[in-house]
Amino acid sequence: MSIDIDKIAHRYEELRSERTNWESTWRECAELFNPGRYRDDTETNAHRIPLVNPKLVNSKGILAMRSMASGMQGGMASPVRPWFRLVAKGDPQLIPDGVNAWLDRVTQVMTAVLHQSNFYNATHTLYSDIGTFGTGLLVEIANENGIYFHLVRCGEYVLDINGNDEVDTFFRRLYMTPRQILDRWESAPDLPDFIKRSRERKVMTTERYDVIHAVFPRTDFKPAKRLTAESKPFASVYYLPGGSSGHGTGKACILEEGGFDMFPAFAPRWDVSGSDVYGRSPAMDVLPDCKMLQAMTTTLRKTQHKIADPPLVADQSLRATGVKLIPGGLSFFDSTRTGTTPVAPIHQPEAAALQTVMTAIQEVEQNIDDGLYVDLFRMMLEDQRSRITATEINAKERERIVMLGPVVERLHKELFDPVIRRTFALMQEWGAMPTPPEGVDALDVDVSFESALAQAQRQVTTSNIEAGFAFIGQAAAAVPEILDIVDTDAMGRAYLDRINMPSSVIREESAVEEIREQRAQAAAQQQQMETMNQGVNQLVDATKAMENMSNTNISGQNALEALTSGLGVIR
Repeated sequence: MSIDIDKIAHRYEELRSERTNWESTWRECAELFNPGRYRDDTETNAHRIPLVNPKLVNSKGILAMRSMASGMQGGMASPVRPWFRLVAKGDPQLIPDGVNAWLDRVTQVMTAVLHQSNFYNATHTLYSDIGTFGTGLLVEIANENGIYFHLVRCGEYVLDINGNDEVDTFFRRLYMTPRQILDRWESAPDLPDFIKRSRERKVMTTERYDVIHAVFPRTDFKPAKRLTAESKPFASVYYLPGGSSGHGTGKACILEEGGFDMFPAFAPRWDVSGSDVYGRSPAMDVLPDCKMLQAMTTTLRKTQHKIADPPLVADQSLRATGVKLIPGGLSFFDSTRTGTTPVAPIHQPEAAALQTVMTAIQEVEQNIDDGLYVDLFRMMLEDQRSRITATEINAKERERIVMLGPVVERLHKELFDPVIRRTFALMQEWGAMPTPPEGVDALDVDVSFESALAQAQRQVTTSNIEAGFAFIGQAAAAVPEILDIVDTDAMGRAYLDRINMPSSVIREESAVEEIREQRAQAAAQQQQMETMNQGVNQLVDATKAMENMSNTNISGQNALEALTSGLGVIR
């Protein structure tokens, strides 16, 4: 399938133009909350931009964002505790035996694969990107060495969405030296001569050039029996822009064309308004507070400096000799000039004013903490025990967790669920999947999240089950028939599902039915044995009674003969 590079380059420029309104806000947020994470893709010296903001006088925004990122990692996808598991989708009664145990094994292997990659390092920074800019871009690639995640900095990419408001297109800028370009694409047929000639120089230049990586769905894709890299559903194109980007004259040229079976990137957004491509962040909500905090801190420092080293006024007679204000300094003045203070402060702020400014700063800092959910995450991070359960989180911060609910659900949908599904497919492609049970050719797999925040969200519904079960139990004491309205099996499975009980330890419904059938058979056999024993006991008692009657003497007759003769009289 042919690629129209001019059309792709034009689309890139259009998407950059649509992104313009966000750039100034991103730049301000980066300066106050996340210095170094924004790179303007029009800047030719972006790699030399200082990684710190020299104008920053209060680091509260940076520290709060760091706490939020750490809290998001601990609450959403912690590297030290299970946070997801694979489950079979569909009717549990139709799931073949052994599938759930196999999926638990796959979950363990996938967890190990993610640990061996840089997934947790990349996602930790991704949380701060989402919290600062409202959007992040994470690209997953795989080869014979394993899985690798590349986090693209804000400002270096543009996105586009489909009709379902899902991100399915990205362009990212790679700012590369000639050496880097030649290492990857020296055999590219359209590689410009000024890049090829760079190897002939005695000293290879360190000048950098734009390389654009575009990934988008192919509009002319048609399924085929054998898919090559150039004919997969998602196109992947590396190209050098034309002369307008400072690369000399000429048209854009393709360096590499490939493709993906699945969209390889994940672009989670904190919050999205309507059909916007880019999301809003909590840092944007407290951006005015952080700006005000810088001004207030500047005033505080000036006030403190005035108190510690106030401006002075000195007697005119000291102009010639000067005054030594250093510790232990000795100055001379005319003592005959009575009523004159040789040196005195001309303005010294009162301590009460200093306390007022500090109190106001604390209020603004608390606003920033509230906007970035620092108190919630700090409670999770600073817990002295090794683990904190979702029930404890729910009891302490129920309202805040409910407020985070939309964010948690969006991250599940736009980040974690796609990551797990793509990693599952890559493990199948590279032969890293455990052997499935016999008879399982195709399986529709779902992802169940069991992180601290995900469990806390579900704990709200488990309280309803617990309250309902307690009510039914109490009411059954007076009205036993009320138990008929509750499917206890369904209630128990629903509760275990909400607390993410591993499916491998939960019996299949067929196994439960078999156990109950065996129990019923055992009970029936026990009842039959008891009935037979009762009959035998009755026969033994009757025999003993007959023997007793035959041994009893009544007027020359035993009791049995008397009974028999009596029956004869009746006859």
